[in-house]
Amino acid sequence: MKLAIYQTSDLHGFVYPTNYVTEQKLGILKIGSYILEDEKNYDASLKVDCGDLIQGSVLTNYLSRKQIKSNPIIEGLEKINYDAYVLGNHEFNYGLDYLTNSYKHISDKVINSNIKGLPFDTKPYKIFDFNGFKIGCIGITTSFIPNWENENNIKNIEFLNPVDMYEKYENELKEKADLIIVCYHGGFEKSLDEKMIPTESLTKENQGSELLEKFDSIDIILSGHQHRSFITKVNGVICSQPLNNGQTFTKIVLDTDTKEMSYELIDVSTLKNNINQDLEKIFTGIQSDLKDFLDTEIGHLDKDITIDDIFLARLEGHPFMNLLHQIQLDISNADFSAISLFDCAIGFKKNITIKDVLINYPFANTLKVLRITGEKLKEAIEKSATYFTLENNEVHISEDFLLPKVQNYNYDTYGGLTYEIDLTRERYDRVISMKKDNEDIDMEKYYTIVLSNYRASNTSVYTAYENAEVSKEINHEMSEIIMDYLQNNDKIELVTQNNYIIRY
Repeated sequence: MKLAIYQTSDLHGFVYPTNYVTEQKLGILKIGSYILEDEKNYDASLKVDCGDLIQGSVLTNYLSRKQIKSNPIIEGLEKINYDAYVLGNHEFNYGLDYLTNSYKHISDKVINSNIKGLPFDTKPYKIFDFNGFKIGCIGITTSFIPNWENENNIKNIEFLNPVDMYEKYENELKEKADLIIVCYHGGFEKSLDEKMIPTESLTKENQGSELLEKFDSIDIILSGHQHRSFITKVNGVICSQPLNNGQTFTKIVLDTDTKEMSYELIDVSTLKNNINQDLEKIFTGIQSDLKDFLDTEIGHLDKDITIDDIFLARLEGHPFMNLLHQIQLDISNADFSAISLFDCAIGFKKNITIKDVLINYPFANTLKVLRITGEKLKEAIEKSATYFTLENNEVHISEDFLLPKVQNYNYDTYGGLTYEIDLTRERYDRVISMKKDNEDIDMEKYYTIVLSNYRASNTSVYTAYENAEVSKEINHEMSEIIMDYLQNNDKIELVTQNNYIIRY
């Protein structure tokens, strides 16, 4: 028999083909409508989502504010008849109550081998029987979550090593299944070939390569988390990862008689099918409520601070970034502020709506204030400066921030001081000036810096913050902090002068 296997991952609640600014060829409606038609061409189908499903978009932010009994995003996937779900790291962003309300209705479909202490029952793996041909799907989630997540959101939850847990269940899977699929919310830390050369720090955030190296029982790895886009074979194992926000998805066709498989990543922008009306009906009501919510005005500026060129904004500074620093410094009373300008950022027009805030800041980050020395501040800025590289006297983004995945979010700018960077100097020796109130920053003195909980905790990237004392935690989402600031300040004095210079 011919079996179609479909996989999505990192959908981030993108349902409609839009980011609520422009129409975009992506999302659950387009993917689901295609699958519901395409599966008719095969004897059977298997559908798996590999996590980061219920957080990350304007829609998910809105839903998180409501006391939902069930999550319409999951209702949508159930309409498409998904067979298995894996939890992603962002599933925890809105807390365990929200996670539970979203998944408890389908807990029998949640495959989870390495997260202990969830408030609902899950299975480490599921065996699917297709006329006697059995496929074993084991669910694994990156164990790196405690490095980023708010402690309150993962209280009494334990994240076990994915490799150890696959080893624990390997023999059971081999005995029960004719084909083994690892459904992994995590990625690959080495090159996708036989050489397996490290392509990122081996922190164990992404252990796909380790699974390939250690076990010969795996037939397919359906991965996620990294927001990469690939499908290939590594040592005979099909390895796939769709692009985030429903831009691509995996399709594998298996002949159960011969075990031969064809595979492809389907680009949603190429799909011509009509939207399934029954599927869309699930979201019609919530979409109408969402529009009214998003159009609510919450603040006013004396001029537009929209972003025309995000690369130049990062290189030269921008009033929108200044405003974010202003907001973080205001709520924290810290000496300095660190922010990342996300790829989705478009800035603000004079009249600001809730939609504008959520488009620019869709992530559920909270804030932390750390005590660090002037020397550690310089180390952090030096790390940020590695984002840029000079080629023929032109500034480009360093490959370190582009491969194996795009990591623009790991470039920070800093507020509360003035600083200069010289790109003609060697990496990690580029910061030539740091001043606060026109005085040089004291390398030995302790200061406070406010930054996202993600940056404060993920010290594998910014080692300057490792073991830093946390002097304050602000456990409100940054989008809420921005909205409160805009609503509580009638006259906002925009800072248009940039506080840093990057020389080249």
